[in-house]
This record gives sequence, structure tokens and C-alpha cells, in this order.
Amino acid sequence: MKENLAANLRTLCSYYSSISQVTKLAGINRQQFNKYLGAQSSPSLSSLRKINDFFGLEEDELFLPPQDFKRLVDHKPRTQQRETDTQPLQELFDSTLQSSDKSQEFLRPYHGLYHDYYCSPSNPGKVLRALISVYEKDNVTLTKSIERLPYKDKDKTRHFNVRYHGFVQAIRDRLVFTDIETQTLNNWGQRIYYPANRTRIDLLPGLTMAISGGLDHRPFCSHAVLERIDDSITMKEALQQCSVFPIDSPDIRDDIKEKLHLECYNEKTFMTANG
Repeated sequence: MKENLAANLRTLCSYYSSISQVTKLAGINRQQFNKYLGAQSSPSLSSLRKINDFFGLEEDELFLPPQDFKRLVDHKPRTQQRETDTQPLQELFDSTLQSSDKSQEFLRPYHGLYHDYYCSPSNPGKVLRALISVYEKDNVTLTKSIERLPYKDKDKTRHFNVRYHGFVQAIRDRLVFTDIETQTLNNWGQRIYYPANRTRIDLLPGLTMAISGGLDHRPFCSHAVLERIDDSITMKEALQQCSVFPIDSPDIRDDIKEKLHLECYNEKTFMTANG
């Protein structure tokens, strides 16, 4: 097990400029991390959690046989992690991050946890349920998102996570979400939601425009719905509820299916750009 862990950590570190960068960004003791790389010791549960969170891995993935782990990493290439939540956003959208006090006042009632629903050409016949946290930092409303996707060539009960960082703007009475995939910076998306009733914000319909996660990276547009998560549900519980579901799944509320236009799937559900 230590040998698998060491080999897999070395594979992950190869996508960064140095081991020092990894330990600094992940907040891990450098000397202890060197012991992991040398198969001299295994991380504690808390350290293992920190490593998994940084690299976006499930609990047992670091202990896969190196050949299987390499295929996992090849499926989702990794590049250097940015040092702050806002760094990639400042590079791409610096001018749009500035937000007025009035805009933040409008957005604050929408801060919280949500499930995000939409259909993607990467998962035909399925609805994706992702997790989004909307929060404020330095007078800017930011987002952290996680897509929890099942392996397509293995046990469908096992998942891997894809993480995004983004920000939210209030344009008139619309919520405009812009985000980018954290590790590779290759997948970008923008969504516009509108509150039908300002006193009831538990369900926000809208549209999403993004780049498909498939090999063709095809641009697509889909109906989307944000569902407010009850405060009694923890983030871990909410994430466990995320996956991809058949369009007729009883796990998806009927009113959400209606807003996604699932009754006419493949006609109105999403549009893709044709080459």
C-alpha cells in the first residue's frame, strides 16, 4: 500500500513545478511529505484528507495500483494549482470581479449551498446534479463547485470529483455565474439564473452555456436549475447526493424535471455546436 501511495504521489507531483510548490499549496509538512514519496510512512487520516482535497481525489484512489492510477490521471490531466481562489479569475476576468455594494446587497440572500441540475452531451440521457457553494470574500460573491461523476469503465458506485471556482454577478435582477475548472483551466462555463419570486429562492431556473467535458470539448447550451439545500444538510451529505441520473429518475423532483424540459429530451434539453 505504501509503495502504491508513493508512486501515485510522484505521478501527481510531476504536474507541478516542484515538490515544494505542492506542499506549500496543499499546506502539508515538506519533510513528512518526502517520507510519503519514499514509501517510508503513510499519512494520517487528517493528512490523507488534506492530500485528497488538494488533488480532488476520492478516499481510496491514492492507493490504486500505479498503472490504474495513471489512467485515472490521464483521463483528467492536472496542471499547477493556483494559490488563491480568485487568482485564475483575476487572470481571465479581472475587470468583471469588481462589484458594487448595491450588487452585493442583492446577492447576499443567495449565498449558501445549492444543487445544480443540467443535461450535458457528455452524459447522454442523463441529468447531472452538482454541488455549488455561493459565498462572499472581499466584497465579491464567489463560488466553489464540485461535479461528482461515476467512472464509465469501472464500478458505477465509485466516483471522481471535478472542481470549479467562479464568481457571481448581479446584472439587473439576474444572477450570472462564471466559473472555470480548477486543475486544468480547460473547461469554462457561464450560467444565468433568474429568481421568479424574490421571497422564495429555493428553486432558480436558468440556462447554462459551457464546454463539454467530452473528448471533443463541444460547446453546448442547456436548461439549468439551482435547488437551495436545506441548512440541516451538511456539505458532505449534499455531495454524496451528487451524481448523474437517468432523466426519469425518481431522485429528481418533478418540478425540476419540468424546468429542464426532460419530457422532450433531445429536442429542447440542450443544443450543441456542430463542426
